[in-house]
Amino acid sequence: MTRDEPDYTQLMTRRIRRVLLVCNNYDSYTLEEDGRIESRIAQDYADLNLSNPPEFHRVETTAEALELMNCGETYDLVITMYNVGKVDVFDFSVQMKRLTPDTPIVLLATFSREIYNRVQDHASSAIDYFFCWNNSTDLIVTIIKMLEDKMNADKDILESGVRAILLIEDSVRYYSTYLPMLYKLVLQQNSESIRDALNEKQQILRKRSRPKILMATCYDEALELYERYRNN
Repeated sequence: MTRDEPDYTQLMTRRIRRVLLVCNNYDSYTLEEDGRIESRIAQDYADLNLSNPPEFHRVETTAEALELMNCGETYDLVITMYNVGKVDVFDFSVQMKRLTPDTPIVLLATFSREIYNRVQDHASSAIDYFFCWNNSTDLIVTIIKMLEDKMNADKDILESGVRAILLIEDSVRYYSTYLPMLYKLVLQQNSESIRDALNEKQQILRKRSRPKILMATCYDEALELYERYRNN
């Protein structure tokens, strides 16, 4: 390892290992129409030269999800569909944050003006991200990688010099389309560079040091990210 080369063991140290998926039977059927979601995600990871796909645990209602958390279960990410029981997703997110404040909560829903307005009306809820569901597991892989990039950004970018790409977009429909395309492009380019590596150590380094993709949905957030990581 050269003096300027980062230690690959210190890159991408924080990962999403366990995902709680809250979706009713209909949404579950849509998700698993072409095979179990775990298998599809694992295949997506393999196709993109990614390792260690997360474990998924599915429940049908928000009440079941809250019961799991009250029983001591822990997850790195909660993904919930829109119509998932008597406890609506907005109340659910608030209760979930009380139980596990640091766990990101992502709402997946088919885009409609009614749902969008409700999300806008509940802007103070504890939902961290809202994505437009497009019936593709590409989006779920993207959400996982985006959150991992965010979790590792300070250490990898500021301390190890990893590069960053900043996407600024306030349209749910647009960033739900842009992000999967952007990740697929970056990961495919990264796979090409890995093939040219001289040895296994360099392969791992190149895999872990791919550019981080950071997303901002408003001007203030974009400016904050730019000022923080402007040199990378």
